[in-house]
Amino acid sequence: MNANILIKPQKLSEQILSILEERIVSGEYPVRSKLPPERKLAEEFGVSRPSVRAALKMLVARNMLEARQGDGYYVSAKPQQDFLHDWQNLLGSHPDWEADVFDFCRNIEGCMAALAAERRIEADLKRIEFWLEKFEQAYRDKNREHQAEADFSFHQAIAQAAHNILFTHLSGSLLNMLYRSTRSHIMHTAQIDDPCPTLIKQHRTLYEAIKNKQPHEAARAAEGHLSYVADSLRQDRKYQTLSEYADTLAQNDLQRAAKW
Repeated sequence: MNANILIKPQKLSEQILSILEERIVSGEYPVRSKLPPERKLAEEFGVSRPSVRAALKMLVARNMLEARQGDGYYVSAKPQQDFLHDWQNLLGSHPDWEADVFDFCRNIEGCMAALAAERRIEADLKRIEFWLEKFEQAYRDKNREHQAEADFSFHQAIAQAAHNILFTHLSGSLLNMLYRSTRSHIMHTAQIDDPCPTLIKQHRTLYEAIKNKQPHEAARAAEGHLSYVADSLRQDRKYQTLSEYADTLAQNDLQRAAKW
């Protein structure tokens, strides 16, 4: 063995790159958000602007950032879009994709809720409660678009409270896509019974379990919530099918009556 091998110290730009990359992956710098200017980052890290600029250029080369002339650097959506495109292709070719989606989400969100109950800090609780109250307010205002956004943000805040970069990224990308394809539709169901009061109650139960550091109860609440959503959507589809069938019969009766 050669005892004279030298280990080169990591360049400043590479250290800065690692920090910025972690912030992007963790969601601290969300997709399409603008990064602080070079000057601010240089001051924060206590380095020269050329070192920061070199790190930013490397992140652009990796497609993690977009450089906009005269407007700074933005977190690129391309890695997330490529990731989601592969999943969309997979689901599009699978006949039972929705059942598999709910099965996947039920287990993942149950696990995230349990970890959130174990690891949450006060800042996490405030964020979860904020979106819980936003959902309830949107319901009182009868604003379905805000309900859907607050519902997703509530679950994203729980993922962040698990304090695991992979869960945060998974929730912000794949689970977000699956949410748009499935769970958000419950806000627009044609059923007679309004699902939102039940959703509010379930959200409250989940929040209290996380607040009280009860991982088993939190997991059970999250899984029960997803089961309710899946069952509600299935019932709604049956309701819509029966309504369409009834409308068809009525139209046929009218056509026969007109012939007489």
